[in-house]
Amino acid sequence: IGSSSFKLVYKARWQQLQGSSADVAILRLRGSGLTEKRDELEQKAKTFQQLGRHPNLLRLLAITVEPSSGDFCLVTELASKGSLDEILYKFAVEEETLGLLVQLQVVRQICDGMVQLSLHEVVHRGLGARNVLVFSLDAQDHLGVSVKIADYAGWTAQPMRWMAPESIERRQFSQKSDVWAFGLTMWEVWTYGQIPYGSTITDDALVGSKVVDGERPAAPASCPAVVYTIMQECWKKEEEERPSFSELQRKL
Repeated sequence: IGSSSFKLVYKARWQQLQGSSADVAILRLRGSGLTEKRDELEQKAKTFQQLGRHPNLLRLLAITVEPSSGDFCLVTELASKGSLDEILYKFAVEEETLGLLVQLQVVRQICDGMVQLSLHEVVHRGLGARNVLVFSLDAQDHLGVSVKIADYAGWTAQPMRWMAPESIERRQFSQKSDVWAFGLTMWEVWTYGQIPYGSTITDDALVGSKVVDGERPAAPASCPAVVYTIMQECWKKEEEERPSFSELQRKL
């Protein structure tokens, strides 16, 4: 049901010993069968298992190995609605408007999950709407929102358009670079999944140079000024000037 250079994602049926069964997702990590990666992956899996008890972080159910390649396979909950970027695009195509409280609830739940990661000193390195899974989302009912962050154990790399300046220039990632990416995730919610810095710029290196030079995404048309101000705070060039996730949680 999905693929990238780092993983393959399958939908599967998990038959449990008690006789019950459930739909699950299996993330096969490409190349993870290499011996030198196993210790690192096992440690990440332990982190995944511990943190997945939070309501806004994807839950790891089991770990198995693909026989022929030895690749690690992670069995997780299945998000029947898919990823947030796909849902936002669908709303845009159907010209359906999300209520302001729904938008705020979505980003608040993402923020809640990121607070949990920051408390355990885990850096996501790949936050974006593509890595947020939707379990329920009604366009006008904020009480029906349920989203969870995926790939928070460092399984994927961050695309350039979501990178903070220090990540672009020095490959440095921290909770504050995650805050930068969170601001862009907020922007995605209010633009219904548009690509940061415009889809017409196909050269990621050019995007990177623009970000380092101070260019930031413009305010979305339907975004309240106070919400865009929060995004801008996430995009401060100096890391120490950006808010923490706990501060963002209070603001939202």
